[in-house]
Amino acid sequence: MSDFFLRRIRIYPIKACAGTDIQRAYVDMRGLRYDRRWMLVNEQGRDLHQFDHPRLASVVVTLDDDGLFIQAPGMPLLHIPLQPQHSTSRTVQWHQGICEALPVSDQADEWFQDFLHVPCQLVFMPENAQHPVEPGYEVGHDLANFTSFHYHLLGEGSLEDLNQRLEKPVSLERFRPNLVIAGTPAFAEDSWRTIRINQQLFHVVKPCDRCAITTVDPVLGVMTGKEPMTTLARYRTFHKKVLFGQYLLSQDAGMLQVGDRVEVVEQQTPLMI
Repeated sequence: MSDFFLRRIRIYPIKACAGTDIQRAYVDMRGLRYDRRWMLVNEQGRDLHQFDHPRLASVVVTLDDDGLFIQAPGMPLLHIPLQPQHSTSRTVQWHQGICEALPVSDQADEWFQDFLHVPCQLVFMPENAQHPVEPGYEVGHDLANFTSFHYHLLGEGSLEDLNQRLEKPVSLERFRPNLVIAGTPAFAEDSWRTIRINQQLFHVVKPCDRCAITTVDPVLGVMTGKEPMTTLARYRTFHKKVLFGQYLLSQDAGMLQVGDRVEVVEQQTPLMI
């Protein structure tokens, strides 16, 4: 029996904005409830991301029973409902995804335009949106939110290993995981194929390919240089990709809670070896 357990659960309600820790989370067919269900798009319907708008990292989003509370430096508090009032959808696109989404409100659009100084619109993915996970990695008839996979998992041991190599340690927030596992040796998650958390099965389907977003300071909302990518690239580059963390899919529904034990059901030879 392993001593691994779920240390943190993080959701990112608005894609590309800061995440928030929660103690308990409902798992549904798209992943953690309310994770990446909102997204900012430009006039062409393409997503805004931290490459071009690193200030998004400093937009703090918290969740309550009535909606989202959104805060950012120099901005008033914004509250939006969990379900938009608009009924007319528009087509939106991001990395490998395209689907229909609902505009949230004029107030939300004005708030983000004032903060980012660019035309943009906040949209919401409705329950009937037909957006599948990344093709080729399905474990069933999987749907996803404004992302390619249900979950992003990272072991604390892997981050500790990286920080021991860095002159200035970085926080976990730079890597934007959903599930943070404690008690693991460095990169133990590379060898997992299937895990169980609170009786629910999760399939480890693909290592996470890292990019320059990891160089954005999550508090200041600015790019800080080449770290930690330079250091990661020295020992985590495989087939010209820098890999750190794992993507997961699950068809189970239920609850997750911080402290839940993590059981490795099936192992695999790490893809990068």
